[in-house]
Amino acid sequence: MNLLNLNTEDRAIFAKTLANLIGEHNMDPNEVFLNVLESTEAPDMNYWMSLVLLEEHGVDGQQVLDKDAAGEGVKPLQAACLLQNLGVVAALLEQQAYQGSVVDREFQLSARIASRHEDQALLGVLMKYAQERNELEWMMKALQSAQLQ
Repeated sequence: MNLLNLNTEDRAIFAKTLANLIGEHNMDPNEVFLNVLESTEAPDMNYWMSLVLLEEHGVDGQQVLDKDAAGEGVKPLQAACLLQNLGVVAALLEQQAYQGSVVDREFQLSARIASRHEDQALLGVLMKYAQERNELEWMMKALQSAQLQ
């Protein structure tokens, strides 16, 4: 899907770097993923690193990372929106790392987080993803009705 319209040839550089870190330096792919999630590097680096970790190194995009104040599990998509990590958000969306559809709880929570941050780039990627799935209108209606309540 390539939501950020990045050059796909760049993937090989990051795949090689990760193979080196995980294979030769015995780093845990999940730990590397958490570092990428918290990274403030360029979106393209975060995108390729997280995408390769998800696709090639068995990182679970649905894992519960922590609990919020209400005791609910925080998953990578919500965490990436909280941290305003555009690259990781795009990679997780492309891997459909959320349960349900764009109108269900996980996706809508991510959209509300992006909306509260007033992060146009994050909202744009979430909307582009919904549009490519022909679900943009549903997503926007769900988001607007949640904000009105």
